[in-house]
Amino acid sequence: MATYADSRVVVEAALAAHATGEVVLLVTVAATWGSSPRPPGSMLAIIAPHSADPRLIGSVSGGCVEEDLRRRLAAVPMPDRPQQICYGGAEAERVGLPCGGTLLLVVESLIDATQWAPVLAALARRESVTRLLDLRTGSVRWQPGHQAVLLTDDTFTCAFGPAWRLLLIGAGPVAGHLVRIALALEFDVTLCDGRPEVVRDWRHQFPDLADAVSLVPGSPDVVAEDLPLDRRTAVVALAHDPRQDDLGLMVALERPAFYIAAMGSLRTSEARRERLQSLGLDTRRLMAPAGLDIGSHTPAEIAVSIAAELVAARRAAGSFDEGHHDGVALSEEAQAATRHPASVASRAP
Repeated sequence: MATYADSRVVVEAALAAHATGEVVLLVTVAATWGSSPRPPGSMLAIIAPHSADPRLIGSVSGGCVEEDLRRRLAAVPMPDRPQQICYGGAEAERVGLPCGGTLLLVVESLIDATQWAPVLAALARRESVTRLLDLRTGSVRWQPGHQAVLLTDDTFTCAFGPAWRLLLIGAGPVAGHLVRIALALEFDVTLCDGRPEVVRDWRHQFPDLADAVSLVPGSPDVVAEDLPLDRRTAVVALAHDPRQDDLGLMVALERPAFYIAAMGSLRTSEARRERLQSLGLDTRRLMAPAGLDIGSHTPAEIAVSIAAELVAARRAAGSFDEGHHDGVALSEEAQAATRHPASVASRAP
């Protein structure tokens, strides 16, 4: 089965396998037309493609193309230079690509692991970097910054940006459900709470998540200061305790995080804005009540509503799929675009 992962995880897994002497193929979505489950830049690593049981890390479709690639590439020699594979028309229908979409892939052998050192170094610094692959020779050049995914006759250009990160303030049931969704959405998640007993109870309630997130039992303002809240970071306050939520929000509102939100009713949200404004903070970027108006009541439903708004904010911020820039904090217009007109209804008690 294919494992869904962001490009960084795919590259790291591919390099680890290559270091042990395993053969690795890298497949990248170069372009799509019509409906496509995965956007340009999405990556798949096929480890030991000629073995009886190749391992797949990442994704270039909803699963149908991956299984066809597994069979297709097992039957051919390793390419000595990048190849292109197109799924469209009858071929797309054969593998089950939905809605008649067309998918163009670039396939390359992982031969020189040192070619990938710049991307790992850049992502460790939470910087963006662009890879320019010469389709004729397989040689690679790197450029700083985030350029759009582009395929020409000679060159495939693909950018890599730092992982999207989510800071959650308040260890409670909503946080548990939101963590599950955020991990599936390929966020690196940090959960903080300055109340030791709450953190202890959360560990007991969600034992399977304790190792999947960075769980920090510290004051939210200290955690937020230590965790650079850059333009690929979102902050959501869920504690229902102003002594926790406001401390983190005070730091977040002075940083370029692309999404800042707080759970609570209309009355609670208005009181929070007044408190923060009295401290001289600009609260126009604060999404409160957090989440789209889907009539949510239970912790799981509230988590779904927040996750939906988080995805909309990430799309509005920019570069995750389209690759034009590193994202910016949401403008008032972008905030409005993410919300249903009725979304000011309360989504938490």
